[in-house]
Amino acid sequence: MKDPVCKMEVDESSGIVSEYKGKRYVFCSKACKETFDRNPDKYAK
Repeated sequence: MKDPVCKMEVDESSGIVSEYKGKRYVFCSKACKETFDRNPDKYAK
């Protein structure tokens, strides 16, 4: 699975996750999750 912010490959078990419009997004770091959470429409596909 790819981090929607930095496009890095991420293991789904990373535990750094956000839910947006019923879809689950996994991140490589807290910083990428925080960036996504501030403006999810920019990164959600």
